Amino acid sequence: MEKRVMTDSKRRRGLVAVSALLGGVLVLSACSDDGDKGGKASTGSSESSQQEVDKAAAADASEAQIAIKPKNGATNASINNAAQVTVAKGKLTKVVMTTAAGDPVEGTLAADGSSWKPADQLERSTTYKIDATAADSKGREAHENSSFTTVSPDNSFIGNFTPEDGSTVGVGMPVSINFNKAITDKKAVQAGITVTSSSGQEVVGHWFNSQRLDLRPEDYWQGGSTVTLKLALDGVEGADGVFGVQQK
Repeated sequence: MEKRVMTDSKRRRGLVAVSALLGGVLVLSACSDDGDKGGKASTGSSESSQQEVDKAAAADASEAQIAIKPKNGATNASINNAAQVTVAKGKLTKVVMTTAAGDPVEGTLAADGSSWKPADQLERSTTYKIDATAADSKGREAHENSSFTTVSPDNSFIGNFTPEDGSTVGVGMPVSINFNKAITDKKAVQAGITVTSSSGQEVVGHWFNSQRLDLRPEDYWQGGSTVTLKLALDGVEGADGVFGVQQK
């Protein structure tokens, strides 16, 4: 019976074959590293896909630009004509204004949908919230919101005036305004007060102290004259951190 005997030469060839096989394993390992590079290429592809998604989102974004006043977080906001919502490149479709407690505030939307404002004077020391929605020419919606707090009684002043509206007085009676807070910036406050007479007489003001201002002509009023007082003190800082609220 014939036996096969492996000679040293065959053994060496066998070892070479094993070495080659092991070498093949190393090569496969190297191929695995190349696969990692392929993973990086895949990541790049994902980034490209995300960029396409972002572009699509930008294309769907509304062109309508909503602006709300006062700005979000504002304090000491005026109670007169301060709150307003406007929009550019679109029309307002919905505006909801409430107090922090959820009480609704009625408002008026412009006929062309370009602006909205409260119908009545706001309350002092109150926090309000505004949520606004607008749509552009393609019907794409934009949203904006704001929350602000109006001026408090401690941080505001008012002026009580005499004579009363519609009264008839003597020609020597001045228009006298008594403020409920001491006024330190008298020039700013007086600039917000206008007194005119149908007689055309020039009216001058005189401060008696930090809380009383009298206004009348150098001479007496002409008999039969109609005197008109206008107050534009809303937002006027009469003293440090103390603002006017009257606008009438």
